[in-house]
Amino acid sequence: MCNIKIHETQPLLNLKLDRVMQDIVYKLVPGLQDILAKTRIKASCRAEVRHLRRVLCHRLMLNPQHVQLLFDNEILPDHMTMKQIWLSRWFGKPSPLLLQYSVKEKRR
Repeated sequence: MCNIKIHETQPLLNLKLDRVMQDIVYKLVPGLQDILAKTRIKASCRAEVRHLRRVLCHRLMLNPQHVQLLFDNEILPDHMTMKQIWLSRWFGKPSPLLLQYSVKEKRR
């Protein structure tokens, strides 16, 4: 598995779920599965990305400087509201609006 070259322009192309590895990680990190399951957040259309980021950081016990909210692998600016994201990126698609987050590594 380690000898597989990652596609340079589409690094997530061959990414797939590994249930065995997932089970191992959940056993090694107690409570991780519960934390990940509780990251669904309901928000007002006037809420800004910065507000959701703070809530997410609080739930995951992370520093807000290390978390970014994403839509289609694009980092969302802090000032953008959920209504702006809905109208510009999700309009016509079924509810709920789905965003992703990433955690930046801490520099040593």
